[in-house]
Amino acid sequence: MTNRSIIIQARMSSTRLPGKSLKLIGGKPLIFYVIERLRVLSLPIIVATSIDKSDDILVEYLKSLEDVLIYRGSLNNVLVRYINAADTFNVQEIIRITADNPFVDIEILKRCLTSFNDYDYIDGIYNDGLIKGSGFELVRLKELKAIESRNPYHLEHVTAALRENSSKNLKYKKVQVPSYHEFIDNIVLTCDYAEDLELLTLIFETFNYNCTITIHKIIELYRKKPELFLRNALLHH
Repeated sequence: MTNRSIIIQARMSSTRLPGKSLKLIGGKPLIFYVIERLRVLSLPIIVATSIDKSDDILVEYLKSLEDVLIYRGSLNNVLVRYINAADTFNVQEIIRITADNPFVDIEILKRCLTSFNDYDYIDGIYNDGLIKGSGFELVRLKELKAIESRNPYHLEHVTAALRENSSKNLKYKKVQVPSYHEFIDNIVLTCDYAEDLELLTLIFETFNYNCTITIHKIIELYRKKPELFLRNALLHH
């Protein structure tokens, strides 16, 4: 396998919206849209889930998809889950995605992939960077292995320790798209709550369940119908 791969973290035991990875949108599970959107990158796709029994149903669904690799590891130590998934499939350069984000900004991600060789960590999830829910991270396995913290927060939020220590010999880049800034507080495209799922469903319905909807098209929809985005955005402030 190439040493550059997409690793999507997913689990069914979310406390805010349990089972969200398999919540249906137009008859397809949420994680289906996440995976299909990423296929355009023509990179191996690995879903890293847990060995917890709650994730058995997710694994069974993933087995039905073509060309999707599966790794099962720790439920709560997501950092170790990522490291072990990467080691299992010989991945050195990780495109990190979370399974509750079906609108990853593919256009920006493609641009960042061309400069990945110059950095250890490209951060597209920090506050005020990309629109929430469209972000991604590019991180080298060696940097994850170098994290020494055993703080539960750092183990759950895989790259938090890197951001907190970004000045320490880390070739670090923040993704910045100034044209998005006016929308940062008003458009939320992640899926943490039932209201988020309602918005995602409305967007997919509007665009005929097209997995390649651009962020610019979603912004156009917001300009026309800002009221659609109000309910869920308020939950994230």
